[in-house]
Amino acid sequence: MIIEREWSLSEAARMLGEPQHRLIYLCEKGVVIPDFGEAKGRGSSRRFSARNILEFAVALKLRELMMPVTAIAAINHVMRELEKLVSREIPGFSLPRSLQKSNAPELRIIIGDGPKLHFSLGLMDGPPRIFGGLDLTGLISREKGGRGSGLKKLSSSHALTVDETAAASKPETAPYKARLEVNVTAMARDLSLKV
Repeated sequence: MIIEREWSLSEAARMLGEPQHRLIYLCEKGVVIPDFGEAKGRGSSRRFSARNILEFAVALKLRELMMPVTAIAAINHVMRELEKLVSREIPGFSLPRSLQKSNAPELRIIIGDGPKLHFSLGLMDGPPRIFGGLDLTGLISREKGGRGSGLKKLSSSHALTVDETAAASKPETAPYKARLEVNVTAMARDLSLKV
């Protein structure tokens, strides 16, 4: 059994080279939900997992690219679902640990023309598998309110699966007019996590 290490807010901020208030903002907006403890008032603190640190890194990069926080929250939420799906096919797969190995799969977030979200997972034994095809706007509700309320739960109609149509059209080479791609594997390798 692997005992997961926890990081405090100040440790996470130092590791990412970001001020604590930026990380607090991402938590309050539901972009990153601490795996080990949410602040519940004065004197309590948030505690983060290695996955949370990677979620922060992805969120901070997407914010640099001017993506709205509600869309980033949806992406992090779907990335957790992707982790569950891939772990059924690759036993022991976990974020970010599995992306930090020398023979790690290449995981990329791809947002092309329109609001569709895809993940590309490149394995050693063939072309990348494409997951998703989810409509980001369909995952973000118009409701206002408390932490994370802008996100809808993934329902069976939003199920994250291998996207056969995207795989057939090869989204990694499709002639997009606009495309945003984030290399999650490179981000995971850049993190100096002692897990």
